[in-house]
Amino acid sequence: MLLSSVLIAACGPIYAQPQPPAEPPPPTAPQGGPPGASDPDGPPQGPPPATAQGEAPMQAPPGPPAPPRSATPALSADTQALVDAHNAARARHCAAPLTWSPQLAAAAAKWANNLRDRNCAFEHSPNNNYGENLAGGTTGYLDGNGVVAMWYAEGAQYDFKSGAFSMQTGHFTQVVWRGTTQLGCARSTCGAQNQDIWVCEYDPAGNWEGQFRENVLPKGCR
Repeated sequence: MLLSSVLIAACGPIYAQPQPPAEPPPPTAPQGGPPGASDPDGPPQGPPPATAQGEAPMQAPPGPPAPPRSATPALSADTQALVDAHNAARARHCAAPLTWSPQLAAAAAKWANNLRDRNCAFEHSPNNNYGENLAGGTTGYLDGNGVVAMWYAEGAQYDFKSGAFSMQTGHFTQVVWRGTTQLGCARSTCGAQNQDIWVCEYDPAGNWEGQFRENVLPKGCR
């Protein structure tokens, strides 16, 4: 008889204070021409073309029509289930829904594959600026709904009055953290160990020290 197993990993160390956003680089002047040459708002470059008296200025022939904008690719059923499960949990705690981020999903896939390649190691990624939840279980035992339900179940142990971080409830607080806006997840399978590893990345990260009361609300949001 095959026994199924489930593992979860806490959301990593509590964050002491938010990191300031990186400053954008200073603008650079266009190269290769006089001022205004590549600037539609720059000064005109010479007199306008002459036109015959009483005639309208000649117009350039219309260019080819702009290509249609490509629609945002639809999420797979498994991915949509992960997003929906997160957002259903967040709605119970007055947190806005998360949107799927391909960038976060790529980061999650990179780490999930790293864990797979190390014989299904089970640890958090180093130097990660995102919030991160991990889960593991026998291959095929967990789906997206089951993973989020397991993380969310920790909320039964969370002390809303104290509003503090706990290693026993860190997955729950990250799932419902009101300041988080984006999500990306991935799963890898370790064939030899018959185990799946799930990784979800969150941006901005949750679990900031001193910010639990405003970001983790009880049901009914009171």
